[in-house]
Amino acid sequence: MQAALSNNRKDIVNTFLLVLGYGLFAYCFQFFLFRTGLATTIPDNETLLRWDAGIYRNISQIGYTYPDERCNNTGCYILFPWVWRLLHVGVWGICFANLIFFAIGFTLVSCIYPVSMKEKFLWLTTPSLYFMLVPYTEALFCLFTALSFYGIATKKHWLTWIGLFLVSLTRATGVFLIPSLLIMELLTNDRKDFLKAIFAYLFRYAVPTLAGLFVFVLVQYYDTGIWFAYYKQQVKYLGHQLAMPILPFSNYYGGQRVTWLSALALLVCVVAMIVLVIKAFKWLSGKKVYTDKILILTLAYLPIIMFTMIFCNPTWGSNTTNLLGIHRYTFCTPFIFVFLYHFVSKADEYKLKHFIIMFILCNAVWFSMGAYIHIQALLFYNFNTLLVFGYMLHANKKPDWIALALAGINIFIQVSLFQQYISGAFTD
Repeated sequence: MQAALSNNRKDIVNTFLLVLGYGLFAYCFQFFLFRTGLATTIPDNETLLRWDAGIYRNISQIGYTYPDERCNNTGCYILFPWVWRLLHVGVWGICFANLIFFAIGFTLVSCIYPVSMKEKFLWLTTPSLYFMLVPYTEALFCLFTALSFYGIATKKHWLTWIGLFLVSLTRATGVFLIPSLLIMELLTNDRKDFLKAIFAYLFRYAVPTLAGLFVFVLVQYYDTGIWFAYYKQQVKYLGHQLAMPILPFSNYYGGQRVTWLSALALLVCVVAMIVLVIKAFKWLSGKKVYTDKILILTLAYLPIIMFTMIFCNPTWGSNTTNLLGIHRYTFCTPFIFVFLYHFVSKADEYKLKHFIIMFILCNAVWFSMGAYIHIQALLFYNFNTLLVFGYMLHANKKPDWIALALAGINIFIQVSLFQQYISGAFTD
């Protein structure tokens, strides 16, 4: 059954204010930590511009430049710099704009999948979501992806067109929607309507997504005189090209500070892939046609992220495959909220066999991250297993203290990652 859409204005306003308040509290808490001596850095015009944020500001000010192959700013997409330039705001102004963009996107998802305020708060504590509060593209990507979700759920194709067109101007991961949307359209239509589904996919989803991609390529060519400058940079200098993965997976810049988070994102993608395969088999056998398009889209999108990370990510530095960005691409998107809704918020009760299966699956993923190297590494990654079990227990409608404990752990990690980011430590 397709998700029930919520039109409760009070709930919509309260959700928006919850996200807005949570974001403002996150900033204020960083100032509190600094004033009390518990942190060494505060968010300001300099510290918020770490890593790619400075490149986005540069593009917003002067456009794309290409003085030479190595020294250029073509490695970022265009929509966020355009928005920054259009708003005529500084660093704090764009951070606050991002918070509003995220609040709108989060609210749109909660209109499609209505849950309690307790669940929404737990979603907001997802550690990687601090990226919504800095000058990165995550908030804008969340907004336009959620807008396309809403267009699909309400069958307002013009909204879907706008959302997908703008998504493909915002982040490179918008390209992953092209195969994901095809899988969604196929599995939500009867097999005998195969050709009809293909034509619907091309008109409703592929055209606007490809149109946005085409505009981005043209903009970069207009500014630099180089065709496909972004993709050349990704392949030639960042090592994003098709290759066999080398184990154990790693995160060269972040080390153990973020490898556990990359491992958790990898687990989410693996779970999505397994569920998608099961659903696809039922569809192929003619036993099932699915109605929740957003769920199928999510289950298709997350494995594509995983396969791209595994087979197209660099091996420099550690000489193993670096899962750089996988937790951002997984957790800093509306797809994680859809995942949490179906596997936590409205999930059936998990039994002992489910915990055993999940324990085995978790450790298979942890082993791919190098948990087999030493008992300390195995114990380190199995703290993730306890976190997964916590969500499963919460799904079983246990006492509220489980949700409170999960939120507390998440907030501690989220605050720590935010502090690391503004301190100049790599947290991608």
